[in-house]
Amino acid sequence: MSEEVPTGHRVLLPDGADGALMVFVNGKQMTESVDFDVVDGALVFTVPLHVGRKTGFLGRLQMTMVGVGVYEAIDKVDVHATGADGSFCVFSDLVADRDT
Repeated sequence: MSEEVPTGHRVLLPDGADGALMVFVNGKQMTESVDFDVVDGALVFTVPLHVGRKTGFLGRLQMTMVGVGVYEAIDKVDVHATGADGSFCVFSDLVADRDT
């Protein structure tokens, strides 16, 4: 029996991420209105993003003491924003909120 991988569809935009946006998931450029939409200060993706699991106390202890752990693929979102004043900002390694 396989365990379900935690996913999410929304990534909150940080302060300053306004104006024209270029969005990348794991380095691949996404297209607005096809791959995502901007809704109420968040990117809402059409497909789920992998958000990973929270590591509990025993898992952290194992990784600290033994140096062995489980590393999951977590989708990372990068946003390039160009403001109305022409300023350019890059926001890296944003992670989707878990679906609840």
